[in-house]
Amino acid sequence: MSLLVVETDPGAATSLADQFNELGYPLLSASNLSAAVRICDHAHPELIICDRFEWSEELASQFRYIPVALASSELSPDLLFKALQAGLADVWQLPGKATDFAERVAIVLGRFKAVAGQLETRLDQFVRDLKRDQRAGRHVQLGMLPPNPMAIDHYRLRHRIVPSLILSGDFVDYFRIGERYFAFYVADVSGHGASSAFVTVLLKNFSRRLRREYRRSMMKNPGQILEWLNNELLDQHMDKHVALLIAVCDLKDDSIRIANAGHYPPMAFVGSGEARFLELTGKPIGLFDTVSYDILTLKPAAGDRLVTFTDGVLNLLPDGDLAAKERVLLKAVEENDSLSGLWQALELADGDDAHGPDDVTCLMVSKES
Repeated sequence: MSLLVVETDPGAATSLADQFNELGYPLLSASNLSAAVRICDHAHPELIICDRFEWSEELASQFRYIPVALASSELSPDLLFKALQAGLADVWQLPGKATDFAERVAIVLGRFKAVAGQLETRLDQFVRDLKRDQRAGRHVQLGMLPPNPMAIDHYRLRHRIVPSLILSGDFVDYFRIGERYFAFYVADVSGHGASSAFVTVLLKNFSRRLRREYRRSMMKNPGQILEWLNNELLDQHMDKHVALLIAVCDLKDDSIRIANAGHYPPMAFVGSGEARFLELTGKPIGLFDTVSYDILTLKPAAGDRLVTFTDGVLNLLPDGDLAAKERVLLKAVEENDSLSGLWQALELADGDDAHGPDDVTCLMVSKES
């Protein structure tokens, strides 16, 4: 245990430092406030004893995890009240006996450790409750995801989501719209944790509404779906925006129409064994009152596939610029037609302990013969 004694007059006959030295305490000393702050920053004493109220108040404010005692020869009811208001651990009358000071040190440290123990117990309980609630939220999130894998006519859809925390701000959905169409999208909500996860609930609700309330023009132009969702999100005043890539497949003419609302990295298309990025740009939803989106149309052949990641994957790829990471991603997508193979090729972790700095999500849509 080390004590820090802050004295304006260390040479006085009643020097606190001298008395604590006699008691055998490991001692640190400072003659001014700036020196005391530096010592607390680096040495982390267990108790600060100071002979000036202003300095005691400042030290108690800066270092709330260290108890501060004021030792003064000029105590008054007003000073005692001010010390109480400042949150000081104790007030000692000078001059005093070394043995009395030793007793006061023991009392202050004992009281402080008891309070710290209570706070630690409360914090542990809070963390347990938070994890329990988050796991319950995660269970709800998993229940909102579509079947994995899922076959729609001659297309096969698979996804994988690895959250950075228990809850995820990434979301995937795919579903039929009538007999002729099906839609799929990948969304990346800004931020992390519970607030971002809540937006994924809104997205799932929007998926259900889209199946009931779609206009036929939306099936030819999925940018209209993004415009609709943009207005819905703005009306919620969530202070969140979403990068979202959406596609609608027309099973009658075997075409896929794609629109992009700020999603990056680009979706990859693998056709005839070669991969390329589909360059589409657009504003994220939930930020701007007016948005519009270009549409890209594909007619995939049997064996072709579409693969898209959320941008969390870029944080886990080897160091390099974005162009180098895109090349690594594209090569892995070209050489692997399964999610497990793709994960291994990119050396991405998986499972309950696979938490990175950001959520990582992948959606793969393959056309089968």
